[in-house]
Amino acid sequence: MRTRPKPPAIAVALRSPATQAGDVERGSALLLVPVGVLIVVLLAGITVDSAAVFLAQREASAAASSLANDLVSLALDEAALRHHGIYRVDASRLRQLTAGSQRMAQERLSAIFEPGSVSVTITAAGPSAVRVSVSGSARRIIGLIGNVNGRSSRPVSAEAVGRARLSG
Repeated sequence: MRTRPKPPAIAVALRSPATQAGDVERGSALLLVPVGVLIVVLLAGITVDSAAVFLAQREASAAASSLANDLVSLALDEAALRHHGIYRVDASRLRQLTAGSQRMAQERLSAIFEPGSVSVTITAAGPSAVRVSVSGSARRIIGLIGNVNGRSSRPVSAEAVGRARLSG
């Protein structure tokens, strides 16, 4: 039977007294691993939720901007442009376009916002401008932190003004 070689004297001298006494601290690092994993999971959840709210804000802003630009073009008072060379928004045409445009914007944002929370307001912002306001409750994906009153959503709003200018 072979005997195990003795460790060098320097290795024995470098051991802590607790290790020499029988490894009392053995396994203490095992408690830190689950705590570390839990912290990483919480931070990942906060990151994902923040990204979802940021995406909702960007989508609301893009929807408001594109809708304002489309409406200022579609609501053109053609008679005023032809006869006087003035670009202005026809209020009656803007009212006709409002309902369909609101519905289209709500459908576009329904995947990101809570159902039924999207509100789109369209108004004339002067003789040649249209203001579009979009608001709603952005969905959180994980919702670990920040739930207020038991709601897992966050209010988001955006506003854009579309202005028409004649070039030349």
